Amino acid sequence: MDRPGGLPPGTLLRYADPEYQAPTPQDVRTLKTISGMTGRELCALVGMEDHRTWRRWSQEPDQAGHRQIPYAAWRLLVLELGLVRHRSTGVKASPEDG
Repeated sequence: MDRPGGLPPGTLLRYADPEYQAPTPQDVRTLKTISGMTGRELCALVGMEDHRTWRRWSQEPDQAGHRQIPYAAWRLLVLELGLVRHRSTGVKASPEDG
């Protein structure tokens, strides 16, 4: 599998995939680099108003304030940036969806 922007292939998989690999702070920084966006812009892309969140996700685990990026935020970012494609699960939101 290709490594879009140098990201490890396991970070681009769905959470339920046994090969899924949680992104590291370096992967978070790489995503910012390949997107050409600021941390503030990337946070806004996933509905995060506090842009300091990006810094926390980007910090190494031994630094004060570090937080692991949640899977949902990571997945939405890689989807929005076109690094992965959405695959429908076939689940209908309601009976009216046909």
